[in-house]
Amino acid sequence: MLFAGSFAAQLISAVLWSQESDAPMVWFTGGVLLAALLGQERQYWLACVVGWVVGLLASLVVFPSSLINLAVVTLPLVALILAAAWVLRRVCPGRRIDDFGRLAAFFAIGGFALPLFSAIVIVALQQYLISGVASSLHSWMHVALASALGYVLLVPALISLSDPKSIIRKEGVPGWLVMVTATGALALLWLAWRLYGHAPLVRPLLLLLPLTMVIFAALRTQIPGTSVAILLFGVVAMQISLEGHGPFLGTDMATTTLSVQLWTLGMSLAGLFLAALVEQRRVTQRELLDSSGQIRELAGRLIVAQEQERARIARDLHDDINQRLALASIQLSAIRRKVDKESQEDISQLQHELIALSDDVRHLSHELHPSMLSHTGLTAALAELCHAQRQRNGPRVDLRVSPHVGQLSQDVALCLYRVTQEALSNAVRHAHAQRISVAVDMNVTHVELDVMDDGNGFELSGDHGGETAKGLGLLSMDERVRSLDGELHLMSTLGRGTQLCIRIPLRHPEVSVPG
Repeated sequence: MLFAGSFAAQLISAVLWSQESDAPMVWFTGGVLLAALLGQERQYWLACVVGWVVGLLASLVVFPSSLINLAVVTLPLVALILAAAWVLRRVCPGRRIDDFGRLAAFFAIGGFALPLFSAIVIVALQQYLISGVASSLHSWMHVALASALGYVLLVPALISLSDPKSIIRKEGVPGWLVMVTATGALALLWLAWRLYGHAPLVRPLLLLLPLTMVIFAALRTQIPGTSVAILLFGVVAMQISLEGHGPFLGTDMATTTLSVQLWTLGMSLAGLFLAALVEQRRVTQRELLDSSGQIRELAGRLIVAQEQERARIARDLHDDINQRLALASIQLSAIRRKVDKESQEDISQLQHELIALSDDVRHLSHELHPSMLSHTGLTAALAELCHAQRQRNGPRVDLRVSPHVGQLSQDVALCLYRVTQEALSNAVRHAHAQRISVAVDMNVTHVELDVMDDGNGFELSGDHGGETAKGLGLLSMDERVRSLDGELHLMSTLGRGTQLCIRIPLRHPEVSVPG
């Protein structure tokens, strides 16, 4: 794999070589090796180097060159790349270059220090050991900028593509619309640079024209797409400049080459930092969504566990405590017949209190686990709930239920019942309402519950309304509704009552509702 990458990178770099100035536009081969070293453990580095060197040697078949020249340049270059990879792995643990800190460290080491020292070594060796020709300032800059472009354009993209945790690996490659847009933008840029690149009036605008596509690539494809976009723009700029066209033409080809290299490097720095910002934001969003999903799953499990525990406690109250209270009442009746008349009145009073306590326990058992919901359906269970509120000298409760709710699933029916139960309790205890209306409407797509009261109300601030949003009751209702992919809305005005609305989608509606 590294052999093929090294071979292809060397061929592309040779194609973009400026023959007139005898200077490289960009050198991708070093970037291939650095990306491989950063993506592999150290025990595999030797194999990476061997594969990379073999690829370089194979490129001599297509572009013949002196083997001694290649060996003299390659050996110190490999040592420099190995040193840069070692430093980067120490400074940036892991295999990611996707945040500002890691990207800045990479630019400092891989985009500046490594190309600079490589240029010094290569030019010095070529000058004194091979050609014997004194080098110019342009030669140093050409080699350094060509190496820097290769590292900056290739390494972050390859590292991001190889990282299984990267956003582009999780979300997949962009669709055909993105590809068509990128191809059209590239063709438009080539045409504009070729036809109008010589015009001084529009030259600044033409230099900024790729910026919109770079931003688009950063938003849609993050670091890999941004690197590819800048690489394509750079290739277009290099090829047009080699043909004597475009906005980068200088007094000579050496100046033109430097102009293209500096522009491409500047676009790379700006585009990759923007892409890193976008990728970090997308990573944060995905982590929040994953955390939200985990929290919702946990909340759903807690609700199920709560219902199971309520059912257990309700059974204990009904089958054990209530039966023992009844037995105690029967025993008191037997004792009352054996004592004097004066003591009989005291026992009768105690017996009445036991009966009242038994009724309270039975009512508490029904509140904990509404057996009517499973036996007689949601309509009867809601009617009993509203009737119980009126019996306790509570407010007037008007109930309207759609005739089709009998075919709702058990989890949806339980959610509607529990939300109604909590809403009625809040309206009576906190809002001191005198009248409450409960309505359940259903159609083929969703079911809605609407609970309104004329109580005190409160001022809404933030989600679900200020302090109320912090209450466990409302949080429990919200989690129940969200566990069924529903929505909860709370509307209230101080002194004008409260309205609670929930809407739950029906994934598999089993009833045809007229209208």
